[in-house]
Amino acid sequence: MPTAPQTTDELYEELQANQRRPYGRTRTVTAEELVDAAERFEETLPLVRALLELQEAYTYGSEPRKSPVAFARLLTLFDEQPDVFDENLRHLVFWRFKWVAAALRALPEIPRTSLRQWLTEMRERYEKAGLGLQPYYGQAYRLAAHVGEDTDLAFELWAARTRTPLSDCEACEISERALYHLASGDDERALRTWEPVLAGKESCQEEPARSIAHALLPLLRAGHTDRARELHLAGYRGCRRNPSMSGEVGRHLEFCALTGNEARGLELLAENRNLFDEVDSPLELLDFLNGVEVLLRRVEQLGHGELPAAGFPGRTWTVTGLRAEVHGRADDLAARFDARNGTTAHTDRRGARLGRAPLLEALELTLRTRRLDEVAVVPGVPVAAPAARAVAAFPESLPELVARARALDEQGHPDARACWTELRTRVTAPDYTHPDDPA
Repeated sequence: MPTAPQTTDELYEELQANQRRPYGRTRTVTAEELVDAAERFEETLPLVRALLELQEAYTYGSEPRKSPVAFARLLTLFDEQPDVFDENLRHLVFWRFKWVAAALRALPEIPRTSLRQWLTEMRERYEKAGLGLQPYYGQAYRLAAHVGEDTDLAFELWAARTRTPLSDCEACEISERALYHLASGDDERALRTWEPVLAGKESCQEEPARSIAHALLPLLRAGHTDRARELHLAGYRGCRRNPSMSGEVGRHLEFCALTGNEARGLELLAENRNLFDEVDSPLELLDFLNGVEVLLRRVEQLGHGELPAAGFPGRTWTVTGLRAEVHGRADDLAARFDARNGTTAHTDRRGARLGRAPLLEALELTLRTRRLDEVAVVPGVPVAAPAARAVAAFPESLPELVARARALDEQGHPDARACWTELRTRVTAPDYTHPDDPA
């Protein structure tokens, strides 16, 4: 933001422009600057709207430590100046109690008693406002599932209640019910529950990408290999390079590892190298690292531990070196969550993922499946973690470049991003003229 907005109209324009940006550091830093700018106005409403944007940027930018802080400021304004909040703003305030509950669960340094205290605060606020408690019971269930205790009772208390205007969307609730059945060992019921989301009948900002990532292995176990292939290619596009969906990226890596697509898994890992640095949520990072370790462990078992692997920034990695680093960090995170929760749930879940055997010897995902022995290491040359695979020469004609980018996107191919970048470079060049061919 080059200059601070001088009027509230300019501030609102800047807020709208920021909401069109993808989640990440640019959007988050701009949101922080807009909060600073809003504080200079005498009116309270601009600050309220700026704080709402900031909390959203923190939440979907995978910064759970900062999201509750922004909401605390918002809640103070709500208590002190309730007349500033119209019906829509009031709805957003009560909706975001759930965001804070999720953020606190993601931080192992937050005591379990504090998690319960926040849910008590949420319940009391909802009751005082005359709001239905189904959303509260939904968060109580998610805490029980996270901790690994009293899950069945908490699920019934939530799932049996009538939805309210503050309930999570249909797609998210379907996903949560399916995950409950999956954790209970009932793949068939989980897949039946998921079907409206997997079929695209119910969707939202995070769905169906979240459900797809979790449904891939149950689909394979049920013998639906074609559906699993199709959903992997489509679902990966919905979560790649997204810090708030790093756990889902990890599950796509795991899918590659268990279907004979280890080389593709290493390519996808390289494409998502930013997640090692940008994910500030310990819970999301643990989920991501678990998937990364499943992949690296499988590559090592196949005798290719010397291959380059994209990992934590600041150094180069081989598969073996990165697996050891990931193993230590993920073990530590799982232990920290279990110490906070007083259970062994996260260590147990991690062990179960690492202990899975491959489900298929080979599942063709793209037109030409790459093998690990094609990922060559030149003798005598230091191994560097690749940022991405080399891309074939770009077509000279813009329509052909667009066609290639779209085709690669449909495959979920890592080279698609490079094609789109090349296209963007060409059309923003000073000498660019629009082609006669509208393709």
